[in-house]
Amino acid sequence: MTTIDEELEYQHEISNCVDEHLSIKFDFNTDNDKWAFSCFDISIEHHSAIICLSSAKLYGSAFALLRVQFEAFIRGLWLRYVATENDLIRFKRDKVKPNFHDLVKSVEEARSINSGLLSTIKDKQWDIFNSFTHTGMEALLRRIGEDTTGYDNYQNEDLINCLKMSGLIFLLCASELAILSEDEEVTYKTVNILQKYKSR
Repeated sequence: MTTIDEELEYQHEISNCVDEHLSIKFDFNTDNDKWAFSCFDISIEHHSAIICLSSAKLYGSAFALLRVQFEAFIRGLWLRYVATENDLIRFKRDKVKPNFHDLVKSVEEARSINSGLLSTIKDKQWDIFNSFTHTGMEALLRRIGEDTTGYDNYQNEDLINCLKMSGLIFLLCASELAILSEDEEVTYKTVNILQKYKSR
């Protein structure tokens, strides 16, 4: 079974590899692309933060970022593929009209994805993500032992699953950035890393 240290090392490796591919100049064709890029970029930053927090055994904070990371990714997709000019105006005022579930649905419709990966993550993980972020029972139960509360009570499997999920969202964002770059070689390399990751 993979250890937490092994998974952390792997996440560092894919992060560094993707950073090398995406260290290029981006030119944006539309305002939507610019704001989508920023969403993907901050989601990628959350992945780095989750690695750092997990390395420091600050697991509660690492878990809490999963929702934030996934939400940034979905907002980026919505801005790139769905949002109208009026939607973008509202977005700039921090008034995104569709709720999160509708954002996911609209993205999948725009991308012709039927009950795909996005809905699977949303349906199976969203409530758990919310609990992690808002200090619900999913967050608290993992910290409580017979005599102590804190990092030493987290299960290895949960810690690895957190890193794996964050890594998946990271690579999905990286693939979108690669597509935005309009560089075929960068896109091929990044999507190839994603496909290998999904087959782990």
